Amino acid sequence: MSVTASGLLRSEIRAVTSLRTWWALGLAPVVIGAFASAVYAGIASSDALSDVEDVDRFAALIGLYVTVGSTVLFAAVFGAVHSASDLRHGTATTTYLAAPRRGQVVAAKILVSAAVGAAYAVVAVLVSLASLAVFGRGALPVDDGLVVAICLLGVVVAALWGVLGCGLGLLMGSPTWAAVAIVAWVPVGELIVVAVLGGVGGESAASVLPGAATVGVLAADRAGESASVLPFSAAVIVLLLWAAAFAAAGWLRTLRRDLT
Repeated sequence: MSVTASGLLRSEIRAVTSLRTWWALGLAPVVIGAFASAVYAGIASSDALSDVEDVDRFAALIGLYVTVGSTVLFAAVFGAVHSASDLRHGTATTTYLAAPRRGQVVAAKILVSAAVGAAYAVVAVLVSLASLAVFGRGALPVDDGLVVAICLLGVVVAALWGVLGCGLGLLMGSPTWAAVAIVAWVPVGELIVVAVLGGVGGESAASVLPGAATVGVLAADRAGESASVLPFSAAVIVLLLWAAAFAAAGWLRTLRRDLT
């Protein structure tokens, strides 16, 4: 008996909400963002820095960058774990056989991964802003264009990294190894590659890596000032291409995978 596309989407949502994985992974960036914002807001509001120009803006930007950076990591890990879990536990056969087409199941997984990644960012950014307001003595530059842009763009990049992680999970077929690959690449692996490329004059190549493209998107009005950071519009396109490439690779691998 086949199910409709909307039924598949509801099934994926139920699969997410029935497990603790989604909120356990989402809790981490919220805590990290709240703590980072509290620390930088406290430093900015101290008497020692009272004469520093735009100190509140600096604290807000650092707090939000840390928040969005951690959200990106955990959104990607969620996408990887969510997409590959049924392959790992052997429940994929029933799921894919019940669907009219395997591609519909993959599409539902991608949409749910993107939505959860975006939701992570919304909650984490709101908590970060609240932490900045509380520990920064209420001095929150919400009228600053870059602060607002980071809040909005953080939701977009988290959704895209959720898609990227989903594609990687489908491609590798293992939630563990896909999650390990993401955790190894995002905080450390890409920095090593960037350092190596920078040492041999490959800054332009380093700028198109997914993490560097994310920096270019979040830098907004400052992107393009360095050879290792793409201008905003180019960074958006590159990040979209990375997410699409991993989603497509995972999609094709799933269509060809033997699930019997």
